[in-house]
Amino acid sequence: MGYFRFFSAHRALLTFGLLTALSTSFGQTFFISLFLPHFSESFGLDKAGFGAIFGLATLGSALCLPRFGALIDRLDLRRYTIGTFAGLAIACALAGLAPHAAVLCLALFGLRLFGQGLLGHVSQTVMAREFGGNRGKALGVAGLGYPMGEALLPLIFALVLTWMPWRMAWVAVAAVIAGVLLPAVLRLLENAPKPDPEPELIAPVADEPVLSGESLWRDRRFYLVMPVFLAMPFVLTGLFLFQMPLAESKGWRPEWMAAAFTAFAVTRAFCSLGAGPLVDRLTALRLLPLFLIPLMVGIGVMAASRSPWAAFVYMALTGVSAGIASTVISAVWAEMYGPSNVGTVRSVAVALAVMSTALSPALMGWLFQAGFNFHDMLTASIWIIAVSSLIALPVTPWYDEIRGFLASLSWPGRTGEAG
Repeated sequence: MGYFRFFSAHRALLTFGLLTALSTSFGQTFFISLFLPHFSESFGLDKAGFGAIFGLATLGSALCLPRFGALIDRLDLRRYTIGTFAGLAIACALAGLAPHAAVLCLALFGLRLFGQGLLGHVSQTVMAREFGGNRGKALGVAGLGYPMGEALLPLIFALVLTWMPWRMAWVAVAAVIAGVLLPAVLRLLENAPKPDPEPELIAPVADEPVLSGESLWRDRRFYLVMPVFLAMPFVLTGLFLFQMPLAESKGWRPEWMAAAFTAFAVTRAFCSLGAGPLVDRLTALRLLPLFLIPLMVGIGVMAASRSPWAAFVYMALTGVSAGIASTVISAVWAEMYGPSNVGTVRSVAVALAVMSTALSPALMGWLFQAGFNFHDMLTASIWIIAVSSLIALPVTPWYDEIRGFLASLSWPGRTGEAG
């Protein structure tokens, strides 16, 4: 089934997934960073002070994600969605009304928990759980919400903040979330028939038992998959945070590096859609050790070249991996643990990913102070990606195929029959 027919048949539920993914933007680093000068001026925070508050809020949200995220497998989806959007709206209002840095920290905690964490969790979990053989296409369509936010909101709010006080802007965002986005997604849920079951390319999980956090931590496969899942958020958070110093080290204007984000948004959108049919045809587990290769090549180009166009190549290839990742990762959990357990597994995985995004900037900053340079960071990032991709091989079909191929080779010195 092509995308047009697929969207026509399931437009309500797919639009629900897209809007919830788009709404995560209000808790993402790229959106919050638009207000950084205003936060610094109003609360007397320097970059280190705001970084400490932001890191504390992010870590706090990561610790809460496993408990709150797992509830999506147990609560009515409508109630869970209302609670998540309401929490984000309250956090936005609190950011605009905060009288003190401590209250701002609480607001950031809410933005990171409900925005960055739970709304994306809702989008990806519902798509992975409700669609079987078309799971990849569903995740691809819903994943378009992420690049839409990255491409549109910085431009919109750069204009908004020229004529509206920053505090009023946050309150306006809260009003839009509560008065427009929440009613819209609830209406979409009401109008969304349950998709017809589709045959899957992999055997369903036997009896699909309810998965507990304790049994997940005892599963060896989870530890093999997590490095490749964490590599991208860990590496990119550090590189994106220090993108302007990186541009300066290459002799590029900051505006050029910012413009390169357009390439990131475009390739991420196209690859989010393109990865869907690949997942449905090949399975997500087969793509798991491969989807970070474009990112690795892009970082290699960035490390090797001082040409300004290297920034666009780097961001475009990064967008390729990010677009594929938004489709592949949630589908992997469904293939490994069954659709009904996606919420439980994904909540733990996302919590670990959020922790990695809080740790990588601090680690990279410490390494800079220790005398390492950007070339060292980029080289280390390539190694992290390569090793994490190899670690994931044993849980994929490639592992048995490679072992079978090697076993079939006639090695020198081997004899087929006794003499």
